[in-house]
Amino acid sequence: MVEATKRTARYRVAVDIGGTFTDLVLHDYRSDMYLVAKVPSTPPDYSMGVVSALETVLPNLEELEMFVHGTTAPLNAFLERAGAKTALLTTSGFGDVYKIGRGNRLLMYDLHYRNADPLVPRHRVYEIGERMNSDGKELAPVDEKELSSALAKLDLEGVESIAICFLHSYVNPDHERQVAAWLRKQSPEISVYPSHEVCREWREYERTSTVVLNAYVSPILKDYLCDLKDSLANHQYKNRVYLMQSNGGLIDADEAESRGLLTLMSGPVGGSVGSRALSEEIGEGNFICVDMGGTSFDFSLIVDGQASVAAEKRLGGFPVLAPMVDIQTIGAGGGSVAWIDGGALRVGPRSAGSLPGPACYGRGGNSPTVTDANLVLGRIDSESFLGGDMKLFPNLAQDAVGNLALKLGLSVEQMAEGILDVINAKMANAIRSITISKGIDPRDFSLVAFGGAGPMHAVALARELGIEKVIVPKSAGAFSAWGMLNTDIRHDASQTYIMPLENTDQDSIRERFGELEAGLCGLLADEQIASGDMRFARSLDMRYAGQEYFINVPLSGASLTDSWDRKALRERFDAMYEAQYGHKNMAEEVEIVNLRMVGIGQLVRSCPSGTASSGQKPMDPVARRDDGVRLASAVFGSETYETVRIDRSDMIAGEVLEGPAVINEKSCTTVVPPGACVGVDSLGHLLIALRGDGK
Repeated sequence: MVEATKRTARYRVAVDIGGTFTDLVLHDYRSDMYLVAKVPSTPPDYSMGVVSALETVLPNLEELEMFVHGTTAPLNAFLERAGAKTALLTTSGFGDVYKIGRGNRLLMYDLHYRNADPLVPRHRVYEIGERMNSDGKELAPVDEKELSSALAKLDLEGVESIAICFLHSYVNPDHERQVAAWLRKQSPEISVYPSHEVCREWREYERTSTVVLNAYVSPILKDYLCDLKDSLANHQYKNRVYLMQSNGGLIDADEAESRGLLTLMSGPVGGSVGSRALSEEIGEGNFICVDMGGTSFDFSLIVDGQASVAAEKRLGGFPVLAPMVDIQTIGAGGGSVAWIDGGALRVGPRSAGSLPGPACYGRGGNSPTVTDANLVLGRIDSESFLGGDMKLFPNLAQDAVGNLALKLGLSVEQMAEGILDVINAKMANAIRSITISKGIDPRDFSLVAFGGAGPMHAVALARELGIEKVIVPKSAGAFSAWGMLNTDIRHDASQTYIMPLENTDQDSIRERFGELEAGLCGLLADEQIASGDMRFARSLDMRYAGQEYFINVPLSGASLTDSWDRKALRERFDAMYEAQYGHKNMAEEVEIVNLRMVGIGQLVRSCPSGTASSGQKPMDPVARRDDGVRLASAVFGSETYETVRIDRSDMIAGEVLEGPAVINEKSCTTVVPPGACVGVDSLGHLLIALRGDGK
């Protein structure tokens, strides 16, 4: 496994940038302790927030072994349509593929549905004379005159990035390689992205969409990483920078610069990875994971201890052929603004962000937000927010919520509870889209809540969904960053191989997997992974003949010698198909579509069990907190309750606290309403029971 640099390095750090706050988790090897920092994000230059967070815990980075980062730079560029000015080169006669897309209507009964506007307008799509057939044989060479003419026009338009997607290049990418090399030589200032370097799978529109999106966001990520690496170097950091990928693994920043597509869900995935590690730690397999920050609400499932990774997703209306952990996101966070629409109360998706932020931040914001509502109701301790490092102004929150309340003829408290009811219902409905709508009963799951605002709303969400148990993990406010320290380096490779299962040749399959493995070995070796720390997993995309979509079927065993049993593969496919769709067709022919391989580079990780959260003392099961518990008023269900205010570090393993209670820590606040109780397990996680004794 990758070792620290002869242990002269002492620390590893993970940083997760959100729209409102930047979270940092530092792991100290010598004491096996974790330290948490949370600072406001600094748009538009988010790297300033990263450096600010580092300076709060580790001014001298010479002892830092590893820096892991989750960034929103490429995703924000995509969502805000602020990516690089991109052009597309494609095979002559196929220039309209990207514009036309597919003819199916994703929302059949939505009268207002319209396809997303292409990232590359039609006038920047250039057709180049060249052609490969479906077997990869050359039918026509590259027309260099057309290529030169296209480049001249691209220069005139000021194009910054070029995507190349030629017909059947997933089989034979020679023409893409030739054109990419020529462009890089002629115009080195323009970034060039051929499709075979991003994905080698069939379906021209989906592959075109994927490479265009990669070309659109990668230059933005590259610029951001250059600034970040310069800032880290100025603080004496000399080791590698790793980014969190959408697939749940890490990638070297130098490799990620040309593959920005792989980091689109970089930040949210950290929480899913952390939840998977939590599942192993406490021995519980089924979680609904909710990450509520200042701007967004991310939610996903852990089933039987594993997160679902999809080989294809749609982002902003565009198909993407890249493995991604199945995470959904809506605009709902602590900074979500409440407003009136046609006499009805709405909350979000617009967020106050970090600047000006909620009204209670005292930075000039005057719109009522979810955070303001929580403060008005006494569910946030204004003196202990961010461990007391950030002052809140309750009077400003009262004014902002009160101004909205006047418009609806409500009291300030009624308005605040209405804001929370709307945002909670919005989040609960979103969770139902990945559970009940897919035949999954949320009552069979525990709710794992993290993010700066997640633990404040967790019990309300659990009650909406009929869930009886809520888990608030250690360092919950920076849990996504913690998750990034508990994963490995990962690379994915795939190749289209359409063949009836009965006609497949084991030697041919082994040869193609060997090519994929060689490529993955090279990538892992470049990241200084020893061969003994490399692990590979093989799988096949399979379908019934004539179908469009497929199911991914894992291949057991380290080699194909024992696993290539056609009958066993067919039985495994039929069983997985029936489990997903409720039926199977034993009489239909089955065919292979794609070969897939995952390469894992294992990293050294200490066991997180028993470590302290937020850099404070470990939980001592024999210690007792002071008898004097602070009490303050808080409103729940239109009634005012005397509510316990307690620091999380003062709670003792095995102790049970009846709600209502507000539990403060450096990175977040946990709210335990009346009718619920909370306990601390031996590992320091908060366990909230909606009924029972909370143990």
